[in-house]
Amino acid sequence: MVAEQHDFGTQSAEFLESNEVYDLFAYLLRQVVINQPEKPIKFLQEQLSSQPPLTVCIIGPPGISRSKYCQQIALDYSIEHIHVGKLLRARKELKATIEAGVLVDDDIVIGEVKKVIAKHQKRGWVLDGFPRTKVQAQALALKETGFCLDKVLLLHTGEKAIRQRYAAKVAAAGFNIAEKEDLINNRLQQYQRHVISIAELFKNVIRQIEVSAGDDDQSAVYNIIKHNLHVRMNTNAPLRSHRICIVGPCSSGRSTQCAALAKGYGIVHVDLPKLLRKHQKAVGRQLEDIPPEYVGDEELCAVVGKRLNEIDCLRKGWILDGFPKTQAQAEFLRQAHLWPTRVIHLRVDEEKGAAIAATRRVDPVTAIAYYREPAKDFLKERLVQADYDTPAKIRERYQMHRANVDKVAHVFPQVALDVSGNEDIVTVTQALQEKIDELLPSELAQDAESKD
Repeated sequence: MVAEQHDFGTQSAEFLESNEVYDLFAYLLRQVVINQPEKPIKFLQEQLSSQPPLTVCIIGPPGISRSKYCQQIALDYSIEHIHVGKLLRARKELKATIEAGVLVDDDIVIGEVKKVIAKHQKRGWVLDGFPRTKVQAQALALKETGFCLDKVLLLHTGEKAIRQRYAAKVAAAGFNIAEKEDLINNRLQQYQRHVISIAELFKNVIRQIEVSAGDDDQSAVYNIIKHNLHVRMNTNAPLRSHRICIVGPCSSGRSTQCAALAKGYGIVHVDLPKLLRKHQKAVGRQLEDIPPEYVGDEELCAVVGKRLNEIDCLRKGWILDGFPKTQAQAEFLRQAHLWPTRVIHLRVDEEKGAAIAATRRVDPVTAIAYYREPAKDFLKERLVQADYDTPAKIRERYQMHRANVDKVAHVFPQVALDVSGNEDIVTVTQALQEKIDELLPSELAQDAESKD
């Protein structure tokens, strides 16, 4: 009887996960909390039978082409483009304030935005350039705004590039840059002062997107923006949060790829060595460069489980770098309801891994590893080769990986995929993105039902 109950529990969990039922319940619960309807059951029925509106908030410094991206989003997803700057400029009494580079009073801005949001609530909208202050950000989080705060994107780039872009924008508008130097400085100072508090307020949900200095890469930036929106193109319904495990042998370029994917999809990079160093420090141990495969399953699972249950991982999704390494660790994710949406094995030849590992050096003070020579002389002098990076240890670690990787995949057969890591970095990144973006059979079935 106990075995039958266990089998039923396992099968039920697999059914709920593969059909995205957990994610659906989470979405519906969030909508109930935000809207607090008088008749919750009827409200939920309406939510299930209607296309959810996409609501997006995009902020960024002056001159970063924010409005172009917002306009394209509105076009692609059939939602309203709410250009806050145009709304304010339409009010003649605000002309002098705006031309002086002074921010319009928060109450006025919030009032204008709320009116337009209410008008387009059912259709959906993209807010262009709002909030610009912490007060406006707090107003956006109010119940009556009806914004779930899952789609807040911050476009950013270097300060020099921002200044050049904004100066070009001022010049394109027919103004003399020298005469408007004070205006440019004032606007940029205002932005820098306020964006810090806005980012802090939304720290668990905001997704930062780096924009290059020129206009040549706008299509690439827009693709990243679309990945960060994370909705189904056909219905604007939310996709399940990305929960990605990248497994691969040591020195396979796994961490480089995880960092790039985390940036591209706006998810949290859970870096196992960094997590272990933080754990060592928290419990008062000496910082050591111990590869995760030599750490016990129980200790590693406790550290990883705690991190994945933190609010930023729950809200944004995550990419787990080098975990699970064993069947026991994979079973832990399954039993803890931390099911990955993709488990991708990054295959790398042992010869290539050994060559990369030969260049790896570790700082014995901080336990941080370097694959390139650091710029600071004092740091160069104290770097050493780790005991675990010798040719004999690399062979041992590859053998450990080969002995376990198929067992890990067996725990999550529906989402287990394979990518060669022997190519150049860009090619491997593209291959990984294709595996993440390509819908699995269960996801295709959900999409087919949503079209109907």
